[in-house]
Amino acid sequence: MKKQRDCRRCGRAVGRLGRELCCYCWRQALAAAAMSDCPGCGQRRELSGDTGRCRTCSRGCADCGAIVRRRRDSYCLTCRRRRAAAAAKRTCPRCARPGYLRETTGWCGPCSRPPTPRKPPRVCAQCGQLRGHAGLGLCERCWQRHPDRPFVQATNLAAELDNPPAWLREFAAFTAGRHCVGRACVLISGLGRLLRDDPAVHPQTLLERARRPGRSMGSLARALEDFLVPRGLALPTDQAGKLAAGRRQRRIDQVPDPLRPAVAAFTESLLHARQRARRAGTRPRGDSTIEHHLATIRDLAIFLVQHRDISDWASVDVTAVEAFLATKPAYRKSRLTGLGQFFRFAAPTG
Repeated sequence: MKKQRDCRRCGRAVGRLGRELCCYCWRQALAAAAMSDCPGCGQRRELSGDTGRCRTCSRGCADCGAIVRRRRDSYCLTCRRRRAAAAAKRTCPRCARPGYLRETTGWCGPCSRPPTPRKPPRVCAQCGQLRGHAGLGLCERCWQRHPDRPFVQATNLAAELDNPPAWLREFAAFTAGRHCVGRACVLISGLGRLLRDDPAVHPQTLLERARRPGRSMGSLARALEDFLVPRGLALPTDQAGKLAAGRRQRRIDQVPDPLRPAVAAFTESLLHARQRARRAGTRPRGDSTIEHHLATIRDLAIFLVQHRDISDWASVDVTAVEAFLATKPAYRKSRLTGLGQFFRFAAPTG
């Protein structure tokens, strides 16, 4: 082969006209051109036309679909181990459940272990009956009703934590004075689950973490709020205000779409008026009053859309309002009060 030029990559002799690479670099260039980035492993390899992945990623486990590295395997390592473990199990002749039979007994593990001997019964120090011992020389029934249980549980919790809060024992006395022994212990257990995550957590953060989503904040959050807020350790959560806001929003969402913006604006005006009344020291509207007015406007909006084919507040006349009030004559006076306030608000913009 006659040398034409030097290869631009390796410097070997190039014996073909029109080429700038030697035969070795030419083969490498052809192989590199046929490769692409595999979407499975991210490496640059030759992809299969059926799966769009490389050969390794194209081999999937028959059970879970994971990648199988070795060509001779049909299952991944996890599935192979699971299948081997399942194949090693046999039916226990004692409990008739699958398990690993022991050579000494011929039974599975739970059946082969000797039963734990029960503690001998003792005479209860409170009721005087011969029963199983639970603690402090008491039987289970007397121990469940013992007034020292919350304090013992709080002491054990403080010993378990690295940095227990200083108000832990006082909280145990607070819950023991308000609830029965069992309920107080349940509250202290719930508090312990929160403190184990972060013993040095701020009381306000602890109160927010104890709150449950939904209409009820939970008994633990209520107990913590009643305990921490009067002592100046946390701020109130305003659960009643949040529930009232949710009720107002549900009534607004039930209004038909064309009539909803005016109702939402009217709700904001009622809330602003209540804030002004609180600052002025007058009698502000309560949540029940605002919700009653919104329910009346919601019912009127549904009545207008379904029975009068009206989708604009500016098209409402006295006849439509009278027809709506006639549906429930007993509530005419209370409904008319809320409707009067709404139309006086909507008149400048309607």
